[in-house]
Amino acid sequence: MKTAARPEWPAVCLAAISAALLLVPGCSLKGTGAPSPAAQQLSGEIRLLEDLPQPRTLTADASLSRQEAEAMVQAAQRFYGFWDTGREDLLPQTVVPHFIDHTLPKGRPQGPEGLAFASRGFRQAVPDLHCIIEELTVAGDRVTACLSFTGTHTGEFAGAKATGKPIRFMAIDMLRIKEGKLVEDWHLEDNLTFMQQIGAIPES
Repeated sequence: MKTAARPEWPAVCLAAISAALLLVPGCSLKGTGAPSPAAQQLSGEIRLLEDLPQPRTLTADASLSRQEAEAMVQAAQRFYGFWDTGREDLLPQTVVPHFIDHTLPKGRPQGPEGLAFASRGFRQAVPDLHCIIEELTVAGDRVTACLSFTGTHTGEFAGAKATGKPIRFMAIDMLRIKEGKLVEDWHLEDNLTFMQQIGAIPES
């Protein structure tokens, strides 16, 4: 498992991870963004779910027990497994019924049904949507994730006809997890890049 930040990853994601680590006892950034030895040791002990998205970089709060950190990481894996595949059967395993999205886009329902609604709508435009966990940081009851999404624009979205072109954009999530399930989240997607890639917004 890698523990150093990938240098090619956008600076905004590294900044988000750095800000999260400043709040984590036992974790620190040293030069290139490497976590402390205690955090490295803990993240190395965490068992990942094999059939779900794997974090390319994982940093865990050294004040958490291995069991606590593992439960949070696996909850995040299930959540991003849902976004990676569109499998709605993962939602009851991942999200509490009273889940709250604090950055809810206009027109999207609240709760788990809102997640399913968003996934269905986006997959009409990008059926092969793929979610990559670039960075995952566990601290307290929060998981911060830097993500990249890839796929092919083969359906209409926001009035933009299918182009058949590849898409790639990034996102940042902060998840609050309680007893192994998501309770609430905050998220920010690079919608401008996506809309430019599908031709809905001019690039210049």
